[in-house]
Amino acid sequence: MREEKITIPSGEVTLTGGLTRAPGESSESPMVIICHPHPHYGGSMHNNVVEGVLIDVINRGFSTLRFNLRGVGGSGGSSAGTLDDGRDVGAAVDFVSEMGGFNPIYLVGYSYGAWVGLHHAISDDRISAWAAVSPPVSMFDFSYLEGAKVPKFFVAGDRDNFLDLDVLKKLVEKLDEPKELVVIRGADHFYGGFEIEVGELVGDFLKGLG
Repeated sequence: MREEKITIPSGEVTLTGGLTRAPGESSESPMVIICHPHPHYGGSMHNNVVEGVLIDVINRGFSTLRFNLRGVGGSGGSSAGTLDDGRDVGAAVDFVSEMGGFNPIYLVGYSYGAWVGLHHAISDDRISAWAAVSPPVSMFDFSYLEGAKVPKFFVAGDRDNFLDLDVLKKLVEKLDEPKELVVIRGADHFYGGFEIEVGELVGDFLKGLG
């Protein structure tokens, strides 16, 4: 399936991204927006985990949008390295909403992309469910997730040095249903060799929603 290069207005800057449309004659298709890891440490929309998720959900018939946060690739401006980067996530949701033809809208965030992506998602009722891959709970505060009502899914590796599994499990325990946490044995934060498994787990979760 061909990925269309697109640009997304986000305040004073323009973001770069890629859009794929699900095949078929249906007037609407489910959309998955994917948020990449930390811009200050080489994160981009071409990250291996982002691509693992992307390939799986495309093969399941979803439309997809991946994009570079400000300061990454061809996106203008510079990343703040704070939750302010969530404005770019909001711009991506605005983009697909205004384009039309995509329903429901799901969000997947990996690492830093989970921190800023989920922070936007909890206040945006256009997002029907979300998945977090290796949310770095040992580095950032995710307590804002408490009270989130939509279906939620977490994936983490048992060798991840950027999150404490006990802290993640306690966070998930506090959250409202529906929720699920899957731990991949042998995987670290970067998922080398585990990209397909991560994609399948996220894809199974999203496909099971409807």
